[in-house]
Amino acid sequence: MPPKGRVLLVGGDATLLGEMTPSMSGREYELATVPDARQAGVKLATEAFAALIVDYARVPAADREVLAKLQKDRGGFLLVGVEPTPTLSPSMPGPLRRLPWPLPARFLDQVRAVEVPVIFLVEPALYVSGGIQTALRQSGIQFFQLDGELGLVDMMREQMAKLEQHRAKPKKTGFWDRLSGSGGGDGGAADGGGLLGHIAAVKFAGAAAEAAQVDARIRQALPNAVVYHVTAVDVVRAAVATLKGGQTAVVSREQAVRIAEMLTDAAADSKSTAPREKERLLLVDNEMPTLSRLSETLIALGYEVVITTKGEEALELVQKKFAEKNPFHLAAIGGSALETTKLSGANLALKMKEKDKDLRLVLMVDQFPADAALKGVSRAVELGLDDAVLKPIDPARLVLSIQRALEKRFLIVENVRLFEAAKELAAKLAQVNGFQTKFFATVAHDVKNPLTAILGYSEVLGMRLKDKPDELKCAAHIHNAAKTLNLLVSDLVDLAAIESGKLRVEIGQLDLAQVISDVKSRVEIVAARKQLTFSTNLPPALPLLAGDPHRIGQVVQNLCTNAVQYTKEGGKMAVEVRIDGDWIIVGVRDTGIGISKEDLPRVWERFFQTKEAQTMRKAGFGLGLKIAREIVQMHGGDMGIESELGVGSFFFFKLPVPKGAAAVPVPAGTAVPAAAVPPPSGTVPPPAAGLVPTPPPAARPGNAIPPPPATAPAGPVLGHVPPPPTGPAAKIPKPPPKA
Repeated sequence: MPPKGRVLLVGGDATLLGEMTPSMSGREYELATVPDARQAGVKLATEAFAALIVDYARVPAADREVLAKLQKDRGGFLLVGVEPTPTLSPSMPGPLRRLPWPLPARFLDQVRAVEVPVIFLVEPALYVSGGIQTALRQSGIQFFQLDGELGLVDMMREQMAKLEQHRAKPKKTGFWDRLSGSGGGDGGAADGGGLLGHIAAVKFAGAAAEAAQVDARIRQALPNAVVYHVTAVDVVRAAVATLKGGQTAVVSREQAVRIAEMLTDAAADSKSTAPREKERLLLVDNEMPTLSRLSETLIALGYEVVITTKGEEALELVQKKFAEKNPFHLAAIGGSALETTKLSGANLALKMKEKDKDLRLVLMVDQFPADAALKGVSRAVELGLDDAVLKPIDPARLVLSIQRALEKRFLIVENVRLFEAAKELAAKLAQVNGFQTKFFATVAHDVKNPLTAILGYSEVLGMRLKDKPDELKCAAHIHNAAKTLNLLVSDLVDLAAIESGKLRVEIGQLDLAQVISDVKSRVEIVAARKQLTFSTNLPPALPLLAGDPHRIGQVVQNLCTNAVQYTKEGGKMAVEVRIDGDWIIVGVRDTGIGISKEDLPRVWERFFQTKEAQTMRKAGFGLGLKIAREIVQMHGGDMGIESELGVGSFFFFKLPVPKGAAAVPVPAGTAVPAAAVPPPSGTVPPPAAGLVPTPPPAARPGNAIPPPPATAPAGPVLGHVPPPPTGPAAKIPKPPPKA
């Protein structure tokens, strides 16, 4: 399968390359590397890449800015930066760090121990819900909060100055001072003159790239400041959103193995994936303050939220929205009995599911008493709900549950959409195939009959124009053109018969030597015109086979015609036959143009022609080998090929030898001495040096062809070879005239 695109890694070491290669290959990306930004610029100027990955540990900041500007100006590729896995400790200075939510264990203990400015850029959902503020208070950390970064630097400078003044004041350690609380303790605010601390929680709605710009401005004004970007969004989703916005996505070294996933999601074709609409949420609970707080958080995240304290009203809303084809995507329901309804949270969820089977459901369960909480969670699991969240509700925890449930719903609905689209495409394909079959049938009936008349009358014209060379030449051209067209039509008719399972194969006695002799008499005239050396190598005697002489003759004729057509003047071709155990192997060897290894598996496809063959072929659809192989397989055999581009080809097929088949002498002039016939080995002749055998058809497991049956039912059966009749009454039928 060809790759989706090429990805260029700039400055990556061998370890990073080794970590990323499996995931890139799995996503069908081809990964290339260059050591620096200069060579990356040269590559981008001469080659096309789907994405550029920059190792920040090895590429200087100035070069990274150049690549980012190049991506902005030129476009056409995605840009991802891989930064070293940063330490989260605030005691270590450094650039912006991404801080996941919930916060890592013991992290706030480290924050409390430092005296440098620490700034948390908090995404709106977490800020509005107060999650980060609550965590800071519970850890005993004094902080101030802002609804935006405007004025942050000035305020932090002011607080740091006050903190220095506060620390410089002499501390009173007397008994009465400590008892009265007037001693200047660390962080005390009684005599601190508006001291709020050196920790700030700031509401920030920007992406990671914008957070990096804010970090740079803050550290330019406050060199020892440490800035964190706090977000509850998954790393991959955040990076994908950044890439789709045309910005540089920066991930840590430990997330490098997921870059291929990010590129695939970011480059997803809008035609193959339905656009994600704005999700609609329904919140149901008997506590209006809880509903207000949760709805404010969810609206800040971009959801459309409807709240209600009444179960019956919630059920009506679900039914109404579903009827309007504008349904809710998820409902979060209080698990305890609602005050104004007889429906419990679990029962209400069950009734909602009956109204809309695609609705995702989250149950909010009272934490106390413990047995009631356990019962509520068990009930949620029993009903197959998406999640159960304990009260009091942590907005960040609820947001995580909602995101997971909505992602699951989107995937389910998208799978249904894609399945319906696939069914529609399959129906269209079946319609096209039906049209093709009808077309072939029309060709067989409406074209074949006029062609027969043209061939007949052109022969009559030729007989009557013997004394007029110029007119005779025109009649000969008509006859030859009609013959060529007749062969093309015959191929189309045969293909239609094969695909409909109606190809006629009349099994009888098959004298292979006679068939080859007849084909040679027809082909050697054409071969002589191209000055080709045409020979036949057969053993002195061949057993009588069970088959259709006309159809096997068609196969041999096709192989010989191809050899003549694709062999240059002065070349050689030969028909070779040998007995190999219970099989007879017939092949045509030539010194023609050959076939490349890449094209070998495709030679059996209908309408396929190699580039080299198209330059030499005068007429044809590329159906001959496809038809020949089907005929051989209907005789219980199979076909193969050995070829090398520029050297030549050897096409061969195998037919089973019936048990007790009588041997028939080969006509004089076609046999070779017995010593020249290769001894039977029980296998297909090995390919010559450098030649590649064609694999067996996919419908036949393994490489072996099943041995011929010992007995057969009476009458011709497709795919089954009966033994030939024996005794004095047995006669060899002559091949029927070609249609």
